[in-house]
Amino acid sequence: MFKGIVQGAGIIKKISKNDDTQRHGITFPKDILESIEKGTVMLVNGCSLTVVRISGDVVYFDIDQAINTTTFRELEVGNKVNLEVRPEFGSLLGKGALTGNIKGVATVDNITEEEDRLKVYIKIPKDLIENILSEDHIGINGVSHSIEEISDDIIFINYPKNLSITTNLGTLEKGSNVNVETLNVSNEWD
Repeated sequence: MFKGIVQGAGIIKKISKNDDTQRHGITFPKDILESIEKGTVMLVNGCSLTVVRISGDVVYFDIDQAINTTTFRELEVGNKVNLEVRPEFGSLLGKGALTGNIKGVATVDNITEEEDRLKVYIKIPKDLIENILSEDHIGINGVSHSIEEISDDIIFINYPKNLSITTNLGTLEKGSNVNVETLNVSNEWD
């Protein structure tokens, strides 16, 4: 499990492709690079991946099964991706914990900025929206946050604006696709 709190963003430096897989080489921030090694399991844009190689400040991941259920097929060299290293065993995870199991891809419907908030409206696929309730947490590219409102198949998330600097939320625009992990944390006993 992961906290759903992005620790930093990396930049895609290289993508190698063949029929069913891709290998992404991502330039890592120094502070995250120091905490990983080959075999480390971590979130990249919300998807659980394993480090297969490290060369200098570039970390490589093989993407196979996730290639058809995530946004990885769309990514290009120069794109920014969110990174989170799995917390140590026994760490408190909190209400918005993520597994790294992406449930689908959604599309940004609208984004507005206010003084200290980034308001993001996301069109969720019908097979996912049925299992989502207002005030549930949801993982969008590895950023876990509560849903403010749901209207038909559109969810509204009100992020603190500083997340647009420390994550790839600031690169989103209308029509951008994002990885989605649903978290159904509502408790029938509440």
